[in-house]
Amino acid sequence: MDQPRRFRLEGMHCGSCVARITDAVQNHHGVQTVRVDLAANRMDVWAPYSVSDAEITAAVAKAGDYQAVAAEDPSVPKPPDAATDDTRGFWETYRPLFTLALLLAVVPTLALGKELTLHSWMRWFMAGFFLSFSYFKLLDVRAFAATYRMYDWIARLIPGWGLAYPFVELALGLAYAADWNPTLTHSLTLVIMLIGAGGVIQSRLQKKSIQCACLGSVFNLPMSTVTVVEDLSMAAMAGWMLLS
Repeated sequence: MDQPRRFRLEGMHCGSCVARITDAVQNHHGVQTVRVDLAANRMDVWAPYSVSDAEITAAVAKAGDYQAVAAEDPSVPKPPDAATDDTRGFWETYRPLFTLALLLAVVPTLALGKELTLHSWMRWFMAGFFLSFSYFKLLDVRAFAATYRMYDWIARLIPGWGLAYPFVELALGLAYAADWNPTLTHSLTLVIMLIGAGGVIQSRLQKKSIQCACLGSVFNLPMSTVTVVEDLSMAAMAGWMLLS
């Protein structure tokens, strides 16, 4: 089915709530795709009508102290006007990500001065990238893990990987900053980023509309081509430094 069924949600407070509800509904048999919007307090569900609205609302209730009601119900108040992924422009949606990337690119350029080389710039960019991105994930590790396992290949097979991943990123950031065992650090980064990109590409090909977990649950960033470019760019830099 092309058109989603929309539900009004009550009881959500943060990204962790979004992750719990998304995970509970996504795992319900027959559900294809779920998209939860925290700002608008709504949920869009792509599923055949063999999956009833009652089953979907029951799945939401099992996720915690949440309530979902089909939007067609006239008793449901209309959600307040809010900028969502459907109405926000590209820049407004990804501004936090691009702003952070710009800062990570400028700081080593200014700090290295005459010692600036492409290799040294990449090393410090990678250090800042992993340290910054791990920080946002560590703010709510469980919420990140719940979202991450919706598209990451390893996290699907090993749920604990989602909980460990923020600490892996932290360790990689420290390793780049200390220039510790560059061969091992670059190799691990290359493998992890390529696997991550593979999961994202698969989700994009399947046209799944889910939240990107790159900045944890702090920012509501949709999974898109930007996520693929992010992972492949990091893999390319790691590969270049490994061979140089």
